[in-house]
Amino acid sequence: MKKIYLSILSVAIVSLLNAQVKQLNGPIKRSNDHTEAKVVAVNNNIEKAVTIWESSFGTPSEWVLDHDAADCALDWSIGIVSCAGSYPIADIASTSAADGWAVVDSDYYGGATGGTEVEDSYITMATAVDLNTYPNVVVQFETHYRRYNSERPYVVVGIGDGTGPASVVWPNLDPLTDISAMSNVFDAFPNWVNGTATDNPQVMQVNISPALVGLSAAQLGDIYIRLNWTGTWGYAWFVDDFKIIEQPQDDIQNTAAWVVGENNGGIEYGRNPVDHLDANWTIGAEIFNFGVNDQTNVTLTADFVTFSSGGTDPLLMADSTVIIETLETPALPVGTYTGTYTAVSTEETGGTVFGNNVRTRVFEVTPVDNIYSTDGIDVYPAADLDLTSIGTNSFTGGEDGLVLASMYHIKQTTTVSGMRVMLATGTVAGGEIYGSIIDTTNFWQDDMTGLYLSAGVTVTAAHIATGYVDVPFSSPASLNPGEYYAAIELYSNANANDIRVLDDRTVAQPYYAGSIYIPGDQSYSNGTALGIRLLMGSAWLGLGENTLAGVSIFPNPSQGVITVTNDNGASNAIVVHDVLGKQILSKEANSETTLDLSNNGAGVFFVSVTNEAGTIVEKVVIK
Repeated sequence: MKKIYLSILSVAIVSLLNAQVKQLNGPIKRSNDHTEAKVVAVNNNIEKAVTIWESSFGTPSEWVLDHDAADCALDWSIGIVSCAGSYPIADIASTSAADGWAVVDSDYYGGATGGTEVEDSYITMATAVDLNTYPNVVVQFETHYRRYNSERPYVVVGIGDGTGPASVVWPNLDPLTDISAMSNVFDAFPNWVNGTATDNPQVMQVNISPALVGLSAAQLGDIYIRLNWTGTWGYAWFVDDFKIIEQPQDDIQNTAAWVVGENNGGIEYGRNPVDHLDANWTIGAEIFNFGVNDQTNVTLTADFVTFSSGGTDPLLMADSTVIIETLETPALPVGTYTGTYTAVSTEETGGTVFGNNVRTRVFEVTPVDNIYSTDGIDVYPAADLDLTSIGTNSFTGGEDGLVLASMYHIKQTTTVSGMRVMLATGTVAGGEIYGSIIDTTNFWQDDMTGLYLSAGVTVTAAHIATGYVDVPFSSPASLNPGEYYAAIELYSNANANDIRVLDDRTVAQPYYAGSIYIPGDQSYSNGTALGIRLLMGSAWLGLGENTLAGVSIFPNPSQGVITVTNDNGASNAIVVHDVLGKQILSKEANSETTLDLSNNGAGVFFVSVTNEAGTIVEKVVIK
């Protein structure tokens, strides 16, 4: 099974935020988006609304597990059950995780069946709940979920006739079912983008009140909730701390917040060099009214202590969203800025459901000749960080030559010393990293030719222990104002020495913020903040440079014959490997020498030269 990222060259840009598909050996299938405004992701705190019924999944008998036998044999599981497929997502870090959870592992099941079945698996309350005295009802649960492409998780309201579960008629659902006319079926994750994951955990709330309209007392006393997974080989869906609660009368929710330089293309940088700041910044938030009542004078205040922003919308109707943002011109000397974004209305200024009215945003302004980073690792609060990683064992074909890139906006002519690559767990010493600055247009034309290149840097145990490796240019790169990709090319010796790079998903980024190129394939969007940082200015030069005095290797690329210079007359041990790690040549030389690699065909080779002063390794391309 192969998971790769959906190309901006083949699908409309609007569909590409964090898009991911598992395989490229067939057409990309796009399912219909069933938009249900009555579902919302809220901040990770459990609201203190009136609880009508709840389950922490510590008692499995509270639930009935089943599947559509005509479609599949996949069932949910209850307990402390981890994903077991080829691409598992982490266990849910829910409030009551200690007593277990519910999970449907589509990745494991679909990997075994080849993804040919339409999976239809569900978990249903074993006993009814009486909602006669609750006209406004919300289903709330903590979840960890990652969308692949062609699956749809539903929340379904089962309506009995007062005689028990046998009287319930459940709809037969699949990912393409048109639920727009079904008052009792809700998309659990409306508008969730393919490939993206929720927070871990994410609190989701589904307003099921429309399903209760017009029901008799007998029916309202015989209500069941079902979580219905259907699709063809997705990732997994974890659920815990399930509750049926009374919908708050007044509950606006701050569902997203941002602070973005006006010329940064929507990218929120974790670290911003002071000489590359915009004068104007867009500061705003998205406010959703999840309460029963319309809200008046909805006001947003974003307080960064040294500057603030705010605005008011006079009316936010129930089940509606408004964006409040302003353009500000803050003074931003070097330092770390933490903004508290608070939304209030005339009707809601506090109370038990006020926790989801507040969000924070953090960014750092760094000195001249310091670090420029899309990621916010060690800037964002540790509790907020959402980190994963990408590397040479992430994609079939990416073992040697995988390119990862982060976009940077340069505001004035500047020099760059190189890049800092943030290493993740799973990195094995011995792999090679090459850095380059690539024109963004060339990148999306699958042209990885760099404007500036570094020599190769071998990842060592010391780098892994430190958590990063610096990849310097031999001389400073001079960049004019514009957009560039800071790119790294990774070689793992056919996965013998894998390299994994941290990927920061804490802040939502535009699709082009991070990107990927798979050799022999094409360029793909990633839409997150890869841990590839620019080392600004020339102060970083000389750190970890991969050079030996008097030794150079040329031409590169070549037609097969290369020269290794030796200006110092030292005794050089020269070894050449192919990308699979196989040694194809070894020799000793105490003067300039030539190497004929033409009999090995075109490709990439690694030439290492060692003498008493050290070792260099250079990637050589034979055409």
